[in-house]
Amino acid sequence: MVALLIALFATPALVGFWLLWTRTRQRNIEFIVPPGMPMRNLLRSMAGHTWGHVTDCNKATIIQNSAFFDALVEDIRRAKHHIHLETFLWEEGEVSQRFVEELRRRGQEGIEVRVLVDQRGSKDVAPKISRELRSAGCDFRVYHRARLREIAWYNNRDHRKIAVIDGRVGYTFGHGIADLWAGQGWRDTAARFEGPVVGELQAAFLDNWVSVTRTALIGDVYFPELPPAGATAVHVAHVAPPETASAVKRLYYLAIAAAQREIILQNPYFIPDKRAIELCERALRRGVEIKVMLPTSETSDFPIVQHASHHYYGPLLHAGARIFEYTRSGLHQKVLIIDREWSTIGSTNFDPRSFHINDEITVAMYDASIAEELVRAFEDDLQYTREWKVTDWDSRTIGHRARDWASTWLERQL
Repeated sequence: MVALLIALFATPALVGFWLLWTRTRQRNIEFIVPPGMPMRNLLRSMAGHTWGHVTDCNKATIIQNSAFFDALVEDIRRAKHHIHLETFLWEEGEVSQRFVEELRRRGQEGIEVRVLVDQRGSKDVAPKISRELRSAGCDFRVYHRARLREIAWYNNRDHRKIAVIDGRVGYTFGHGIADLWAGQGWRDTAARFEGPVVGELQAAFLDNWVSVTRTALIGDVYFPELPPAGATAVHVAHVAPPETASAVKRLYYLAIAAAQREIILQNPYFIPDKRAIELCERALRRGVEIKVMLPTSETSDFPIVQHASHHYYGPLLHAGARIFEYTRSGLHQKVLIIDREWSTIGSTNFDPRSFHINDEITVAMYDASIAEELVRAFEDDLQYTREWKVTDWDSRTIGHRARDWASTWLERQL
C-alpha cells in the first residue's frame, strides 16, 4: 500500500520533470571561425546560422536609461495605424500609468493597439491593465497563462522586449514597464530603428502574437516597403527551435569565437556553461581582451544568480578576463561589443534560461560608430564599479564559496 501511494505521488512529478527536461534539452554545437577573418566577412554567416539575414541601410539610435520611455511614448503619439508592444515585466506605478493612458488614448482614436505581456512577469497588474486597455478598444493578451492545457509550456516565458510603430519604427530594449527604470533608476539600454530591419522586428512580434491569438495580421500596412534610412547593417536573432541551440545563444557564442581584439559584455545575469568558458579562454589565449560588467549581489533583483556567477568568475579571472560589478544601481542592459565594430542589444541574458527556455530577441549591428558609442557608455559606467581580482575570488570565505556553489544547482532555471 505504501509503495502504491509513493508511486501515485511520484509519477506526476517524474512526468513533469521529463516534460521540462525534454523542453530544455539541446545539442551542443562547435563554433569554429577561420582565424583572422574580419567581422564584416562573417555577418551573413552569423545571420544564416541564427535563422536570419542581414538588412542594410538602417538607422539605429542608442537610447540610455529612462530616456527610452520618453522616446517610445513620443512614437506612440505619432502612430498613424498601429502600435505593437511586447514585454516581460509590467508593474504598477507611474511608468505603467503613463503607458496605459497613452495607449488608451490612441486606442480611442482608432489606432490599432496590441499589447502582449508575459503571465509571470506581469501577473500582478495584467487583469487591471487588460480591463483599462480593452475598454478603449486595445487588444491585450497574456503569454502562457497558468492553465492546465498549457502546463507543459508554462516554464517557457516570453522575455522579448519589442515595440513596433506603423511597421516603420521599431525598438528592442532591456527595460520593463516599471518604475525601477524611472528617473535615476536601473541602468539599461535600448535601441530605436528605422529602415528595412523594422520588418524583422515586426515578424518577431507577430511570432508570439500569432501563437497566442491564432490570428495572422495580413497586409502591407503591417509590412510596408521600407526605404533606406541610414548606414547600419543589422540582423535580428529570435528563433528558438527544439533540440538545438537557440538563435540568441548561437549569436553570442559565434561572436565570442570571432573576436580578434576585444569583447565587452554588460549583462545582469551571467551564468556561462562549460562551452562559453572554453570560448572565452580560447579568445584570451589568442590575445583578445575580455571585460565583463555585472550588478552586485546587493543591487541585483536575484542575488542567487549573482552568487552563481561568482562560482564561474574563477576560471575566467585566472585566464585573464576582467570582471567588474556595478555598484550604483541595478544594471540591466544586455550589451555585447566585439572589436569596437559589431554590437548587440536586446532582451537576452547570458544564462541557461535565456539560451534554452525563454523566448528572447537580440539585434546585432555592424556599425563602428554605434559600437564606439556603446564603448563610451561602458567606460563611463566603469567609474561606478569595483573590479574583482583573482585574489578576491581565491580569498572568498567558506560561507561565500558554499553559497556560490549551491546557487549553481538551479542554474538551468535561473
